Amino acid sequence: MTPIDEASWIRSLRAIFGKGMFAAVGPRQRDDWRLDALDIMRLRTDDPRGWPKLAVAPGGGNYGTVPENPFAAVTPDDFNAAFPVSRRGAEQIMVTLQGEWFQTEDIPDFDMREAELTSHARAILERFGGGALFFTNAVTAREDPHADMFGREGVYEGFTSHVMDCGVIAVSATEVGIFWGFTID
Repeated sequence: MTPIDEASWIRSLRAIFGKGMFAAVGPRQRDDWRLDALDIMRLRTDDPRGWPKLAVAPGGGNYGTVPENPFAAVTPDDFNAAFPVSRRGAEQIMVTLQGEWFQTEDIPDFDMREAELTSHARAILERFGGGALFFTNAVTAREDPHADMFGREGVYEGFTSHVMDCGVIAVSATEVGIFWGFTID
């Protein structure tokens, strides 16, 4: 695994995430990573490396704190709908966040861009190291964490009040990352 630096992190975030997306990392401070994830979702913590986050609302504004933040109502119990997913599956889900309905057919020129987009997703997740765990709300992972997430059905356990939301939670011994997309109508 190649260590990622800040410049690579920024380049890959910009390549994968756009408006209506959320990408932020915070420190892992508790045994129950869900509590750390909530702090990150609610923008209550800073990246431990000082690297930038992206919390861009549909229309281009920044997600603020309550009530604008889509994760404002999330509780620790909501993480029961976060299913383990393989690293490869997490990479695939991060790529599909570019599609309006989180499917590859909604990504312009996907066939030509698949390798590039997957490379950026891989670079982002490399930050968390080889022992990281990954979770998603894509229901396909509940049945098979090693399934092809490019070919999954579009069923999700929503975390927010948006029409649809999907994402990846990355958990290492020292950091937690939240990478999420939203469909608003």
